Amino acid sequence: MKNLLNKIAFLGLVVSAFSCVDAVELATPNVASPVLVVLEGNEFEASTGVAVAGSFYELDKSGILDRTAGIDSIPVSGLEITVFINQTEEVSTLTTDAQGKIMFENPWTSLGVATPSSGTQIRLEFAGTYNDIAFRQYHNVRVK
Repeated sequence: MKNLLNKIAFLGLVVSAFSCVDAVELATPNVASPVLVVLEGNEFEASTGVAVAGSFYELDKSGILDRTAGIDSIPVSGLEITVFINQTEEVSTLTTDAQGKIMFENPWTSLGVATPSSGTQIRLEFAGTYNDIAFRQYHNVRVK
């Protein structure tokens, strides 16, 4: 019995010694989005189509340690936004105005829903590049 316990203890020691591996890098690099994306509108009537309002801001964090200043959000104008469905199917390209806003309006049929019925849902993807950093924001829309 003592011999068996010694073998199990030795095996446990060997396994623990060789099971630790140092990870040098992440498999997928994690990069913070260069802009704050605020999307509004997610339920629409079947007869009206989809109308999603978007606002795009750059965050100025220079006053983060000053309680009187804080983080400031600056609208990003002239930013080109591409809207996709099914990850690769481009449905629209929009450019933000002086206030950093866009309005995405499309009928359900152009989003691949021939006969919209209550509960039908689609995932839109708003993508762009700002300061040479690509970003993508997902937004679900649904038929009321």
